[in-house]
Amino acid sequence: MSSFIKRIEKFVYKQNEININDVRRLLNDFDYTESKNPGSECIFHKKGSFPINVPTVKGRYVKKRYVERIVRILELEEYLEKFKGD
Repeated sequence: MSSFIKRIEKFVYKQNEININDVRRLLNDFDYTESKNPGSECIFHKKGSFPINVPTVKGRYVKKRYVERIVRILELEEYLEKFKGD
């Protein structure tokens, strides 16, 4: 199983264990780019999509509601079902 699929499983099944680096890796896999923001919020952009804002505090996990929003926007549950069905 690839690390990409393992990352998606972590977002779907272990939402309380996601840190900002996990978010960066996953959104980069889906062609989102992070804009440079000096504040405590990371903003990810993709052409043709609304930006995704993720508030962050160094050394802490991302709040579950933001992880759930990423799962919903990227349709990760459907992606995972499709992969496991093949």
